Amino acid sequence: MAVACDGVLKYSVPSCLQGIAAEAILIGESCWIGTDGLIYLCDNSKYDVCHGWAIKGYAAGAMVTLATECRLKVTTTQTIGARVYTGAVSGGSAPSTSLSANGVVCGVAETASIVSIKAPVPAADGS
Repeated sequence: MAVACDGVLKYSVPSCLQGIAAEAILIGESCWIGTDGLIYLCDNSKYDVCHGWAIKGYAAGAMVTLATECRLKVTTTQTIGARVYTGAVSGGSAPSTSLSANGVVCGVAETASIVSIKAPVPAADGS
C-alpha cells in the first residue's frame, strides 16, 4: 500500500537534483534517475536505488526537483525511531517505516507523522 506525503518540511536547495519526469510523480515520492537522464518512481519494478524525493507533484515531461535530504510529513502512522524505506510499491510511494519488505533504507521516523530522510551515497543501485 502506498504512503502519501502531505508536504516537504525542510530541504536544502544546493543539494537538490533536477531532471525531466518520465512519468507522473506525486509530492514526496521516492525517485531515481535513469541512464537516459529521466526521473522515475521507485516502485515494484525498480526499488533498489533512490536519488531523492519530489518536492512537489509533477506531470510526465515536466522539470522535476528532487531533494536529496529532507523531512516529509506522511499520512501513514510511523513507528518512531524505526528505519524508513523507499518501498517496492506499484505506482510509487513516499518513504515509510511500513515499507520494510523491500527498498532502500533512507532514514528514520522522527515522529508518528514525520520522516527524516537522506539519499544513500552511493544510491544503492542494484542493477
